[in-house]
Amino acid sequence: MVEFENIVKYYGKQRVLNGLSLSIGKGEIVSVVGSSGSGKTTLLRILSGLEIPELGNIILNDAVVNSSDIFIPPEKRNCSLVFQDYALFPNMTMLENIYFGEGSKNNKEIVSELIHVTKIEKILNKYPHECSGGEQQRVALVRSMATQPNVILMDEPLSNLDFHLKSKISLMISEIIRRYTTTAIIVTHDIMDAMKISDRIIVIDNGIILQDGSPKEIYDSPISKLVARYFGETNFIPLELYPESNHHIIYSNDEEPLIHVRPNQFQLFSQKNSKGKLIIEGKIKSVKNIASDLHIFLECQDIHLDIHLILSVEKDLKIGKILKVMA
Repeated sequence: MVEFENIVKYYGKQRVLNGLSLSIGKGEIVSVVGSSGSGKTTLLRILSGLEIPELGNIILNDAVVNSSDIFIPPEKRNCSLVFQDYALFPNMTMLENIYFGEGSKNNKEIVSELIHVTKIEKILNKYPHECSGGEQQRVALVRSMATQPNVILMDEPLSNLDFHLKSKISLMISEIIRRYTTTAIIVTHDIMDAMKISDRIIVIDNGIILQDGSPKEIYDSPISKLVARYFGETNFIPLELYPESNHHIIYSNDEEPLIHVRPNQFQLFSQKNSKGKLIIEGKIKSVKNIASDLHIFLECQDIHLDIHLILSVEKDLKIGKILKVMA
């Protein structure tokens, strides 16, 4: 469905994409994550035709749209873009915004269904400034889907929404994209958004792909400390301290092998269930109740660990107490 072949892109003397190759199948929802300046948004702009790479080919629906001697303009690629600021026309009603896209007037049945699914019937005659951020986001989504694009490209689509709306609209985005078997590429800095919506996550840094896999694969088995840290808090334990551990191990050319354990992967030691587990003992240096968890900082002989336990597990975990945990 979408193929990037050895894409190289410069901005001035800075190489933003460095021989990047990637294949995305029809109907897949793929999130691209990475630090600022890693090349995430540039990837979308190149696919949409808003930027031209110095080297490489782009194939969309078995047709070459970018190569050394081919350039298909944006309006002929059938890609829809959803921007961070929604890009709604302030002088148009929401309904007029929805029907602005070329070809959307020929898809009135689909538009009607999308309006119903996103529950925006009551705001169709309003202008963008009269609507909330969540309402504007839903209208932008309907507009992008109204032309039945081959690919929908989303650049930080949820970044302007509060936590409650993010959760609600991320599920809506996923449902609508899957309903119409549309291929979607979503650029986001929010790992939780990516994990909720995506079939696959691509982690890029300095214009190259560090890891490509399902949300669970990358969360549980990152290939490096950098990737592990993108996906939240974690503990790195030298393998030499626990050489028999069967936990996920990160190998690096310039560092000692490390065991990678998330704070929420620990539990209190139980002799009955300890077979094959990584067993660690230490002194509690701090303990805090956060929501439904106990966040514990454990000082062991050679390492310090961040551990999250379910609050109901034990109530007498205090500073100074010796604690034995397993992972």
